[in-house]
Amino acid sequence: MPKRRLWDPEAMKQAIEAVRTKKMGYKKAVKLFNVPRATLKDYVKKSDKPIEDIVSGKMGRKPVLSPALEEELVNYCLQMENNYYGLTASDLKRMAFQLAIRNNIPHPFSQTKIKRSRVQRHTTN
Repeated sequence: MPKRRLWDPEAMKQAIEAVRTKKMGYKKAVKLFNVPRATLKDYVKKSDKPIEDIVSGKMGRKPVLSPALEEELVNYCLQMENNYYGLTASDLKRMAFQLAIRNNIPHPFSQTKIKRSRVQRHTTN
């Protein structure tokens, strides 16, 4: 079980506000509101953003495909499964890449790695 985000968001908001308005320092806010010191310091440094945006920020990478495209990909995979055609993880990654390319979606996928694997697969030794 990951130990991330075990603190209360409301307590974090109050701690950020208390430190920003200089009502108390970091140590006192950490003890009083029971929030991690390093996280509190990071959030206080983000002074250009509103507290709501800072505390409610999502963790992890942003999804490449929209929920509609993702649903389309899932339905296709389920249809292939019903037709007894097994898809591997590589097949699924390749389809996601092709879907992003066809819909002109900016993506973090490496095109050179894919081209290199095709060349290696089709060369004869």
